[in-house]
Amino acid sequence: MNLYAALRFAEDKNIADRTYWYISGFPVRVGEQVLAPVGPHDRLQRAVVERIVQADEKNAPYDARFLKRVAAKAGARRLRAGGETFRELGGVRYDDRHYTRYGCVLVGRSASEAARAELAAYGVSAYYRADEEDETELFRALSCERGCALIEGRTADMAGAFLLLLAGVPLERARAELSETFAASLSDRLRGGSAEDALKAAGLTRGEIFRLQEKLR
Repeated sequence: MNLYAALRFAEDKNIADRTYWYISGFPVRVGEQVLAPVGPHDRLQRAVVERIVQADEKNAPYDARFLKRVAAKAGARRLRAGGETFRELGGVRYDDRHYTRYGCVLVGRSASEAARAELAAYGVSAYYRADEEDETELFRALSCERGCALIEGRTADMAGAFLLLLAGVPLERARAELSETFAASLSDRLRGGSAEDALKAAGLTRGEIFRLQEKLR
C-alpha cells in the first residue's frame, strides 16, 4: 500500500493550473504544505496537498512507476538520532520558488555511535569534522562526496552556512542558521564578497566550487 498525494504548486505559474500525483513515504493531510521535486532536474518546490489516496499499485490514481516522491513537509529540518538533534540543510528557499535539496548534508555538534547507527538509516554515509580538518580540505572533500554527509564539530554551522550561500540562499537567511557569534563572523569571513570568492581565495578550483554550488540545488 502507498499513500498518494495530489499536489498543487501554486507558486509556479507554469504548473499551478492543475494537480500532480506523488507518492508520500510519510503521513500527510489535505491542506499541508510539502516540498517535492519538479521537472527534469528534480528541483524542490513547495506545494499544497489537495487530495490523498491510500491504495495498492493496482488501484493507484496514477501509474506508480512514473510517480516521484514527496521530499519532506515544508519546514521539517530537524532530525533526532541517538538522543541528539541534527539539522538538515535541505528545505531552505534559495530563489523565487526553489528549495535546497534534502538528504545531501546535515550539520550537528557531534554524533555518538548510537546517533550514527540511526543516521545510517536516514542515508548518512560520510562524516566530516569542521573543527579539526583544514577548511579548504573539508570543502574539497565535500565537493567530491556523492552520498549524504554529516558535518560535525564546533564550526559545523559555519560550514553549513557557506554551503547554503553557494546554493544561492540570501545572506540574511544563511545568517539566521547561525548562532549570534557565528552570524556576526560570517560577514567578516566574506569581507564584502561572496562565498564563492572566499573559497577561491582559499584555493578551491572552479570545478570544486561548481560541485559545491550544485550539491544542495
